Amino acid sequence: MTVTRDAIVIPDSTDETFSLLREMRRGRGRKQAASIAYWIYLSVFIVAVYGGSLIVAAVRALRHPPPPSAATPRVLHAAPAGLAALAILVILAAARDALWRGPVILPQVTMDWLVGTPVDRGRLLRPRFRQSAALAIVAGAAVGIAPAAALVAAGLGGAGSGHVLRLTGAAAVSTALLFAVATGSAGLIERYQGSWRWLRAATPAALAVAAVFGGLAAWAALGQPPSVLVTVALWSGPWGWAAQGVTAVAGGAAPLWPLATAMLAALALAALALAQHAAPGVPAATLRVRAATVGAMSAAAASMNTRGVATAYGAAGTPRRVWFRLRPPRHRELVLLWRDLLAVARTSARLVAAVAVTLLAVGLLLLASHGLANHGGQVSLVPVACALALGYLAAAWLCEGARLDADDPRRSVHLPFRFAMLAWWHAAVPCLILLVVAGVPVTAAAVSAGDPRLIVLLAVTVPVLVAGALVNAYRRDLSPEMFVGFETPLGNTAALNIVFSYALGPVLAVAPMTALLSSALRPSDPGALVRAVVIGAGLAAGLGAYAAHRAGQMRAG
Repeated sequence: MTVTRDAIVIPDSTDETFSLLREMRRGRGRKQAASIAYWIYLSVFIVAVYGGSLIVAAVRALRHPPPPSAATPRVLHAAPAGLAALAILVILAAARDALWRGPVILPQVTMDWLVGTPVDRGRLLRPRFRQSAALAIVAGAAVGIAPAAALVAAGLGGAGSGHVLRLTGAAAVSTALLFAVATGSAGLIERYQGSWRWLRAATPAALAVAAVFGGLAAWAALGQPPSVLVTVALWSGPWGWAAQGVTAVAGGAAPLWPLATAMLAALALAALALAQHAAPGVPAATLRVRAATVGAMSAAAASMNTRGVATAYGAAGTPRRVWFRLRPPRHRELVLLWRDLLAVARTSARLVAAVAVTLLAVGLLLLASHGLANHGGQVSLVPVACALALGYLAAAWLCEGARLDADDPRRSVHLPFRFAMLAWWHAAVPCLILLVVAGVPVTAAAVSAGDPRLIVLLAVTVPVLVAGALVNAYRRDLSPEMFVGFETPLGNTAALNIVFSYALGPVLAVAPMTALLSSALRPSDPGALVRAVVIGAGLAAGLGAYAAHRAGQMRAG
């Protein structure tokens, strides 16, 4: 066999290359097995520590199914649309994964030494895809136990262990086939770069459909929607086909579930076959970018550098088309504001998410202020704390300009400001956006209720949240000393050092404002509003000064 390039016949060296690799790797099998065993142990340990109680509860529910309760019929009615919504999210997550990683990926050393040499791309890449597909199918079967356990815990386990096994088997098979469809689709997306733009454009529509199905599930749990809507959800695509088998075994209405499962299996086989056939055609440039991205993300994750993970993920894929343009300002003092506006406007997903989270936070605060969460005249801290946490998240998403300056201080060398003063300037755009987005519903609620306190509290809360986000934006990388810590009677302090480093901004901003807003929303304490305004203004100024101090230390270092 020969490989032809530009009419030059180059002998195929696949067999010789693979034989040499096997010879060089001889004796390293034990080391590789030990490395794999370590990662398996680490994964099992993390799952056991953080999900041990959930796993124990699931096993207990599967072994001893509880009897049906009053909520069991509601869960059964909500299951079809709810499972379809979850299936859409699974397919979307796998498809989006193909934009930066995908099922066909090579290590960096393989990219450096093999790709570009006269080796058969099919023999090099197709085993990678088959390995990813096999792992995805096994993972899907394991993940399928979770919805089965949830349905059994809700009283849908039936009588005897045979029904529980059938329900678990149906969920495992359906989820494994769904993961196979998602993996095959991801392989095709990775191969054909023209699909990347369409996938990004279709992502909001897919999320909207998942939200509609979630709303339909809530409607089915609380009321009785038209049966035609549930039928449409079950037959709308592979996400609905995957839900039919579980729904039927659980006792729901899905009489044609064998046909739906067969269609799902046929689609899975077709997607895997097409992706397997297309795997050798993945461009070398795509493989090279993905190998570098995975390496950068792995290194950042190993050092617990969340910003490094996000930066590596954002650098993956193809450059996006610029849709928003803004003329440069005439005065150089406005350059930073102009740049921050461009940074926010050109990351539409981040802006939309920040707006949605802000509106949700406003809804929670209005819920607390109108007494729906009050107990005996006291405002519950839970909705206030949740609202402020969501507001902090929105502020952090809008402080991307500050993070870019913190990642690379050289990009701000030519600005007419000292680096320590950039923190104050970076607060302008997030404050403006949050005040505009949250100010409309808050003002409407304040006018309708005749209570101007809400407007005043919003004006003092937004700067505090933005200043807290800026404190975290100018966070230094974790030093080796933080991973060591020191021993105390309660244990080593390394974990606390790391958690405190990441949680410093939200702790300094959200915790005190939760107490201030909870007291200021009580109508029985008129002086609490003045205290909230005074203390909040001082807190915003203090956090801003602290962020500027951290920025100055970062530049000096």
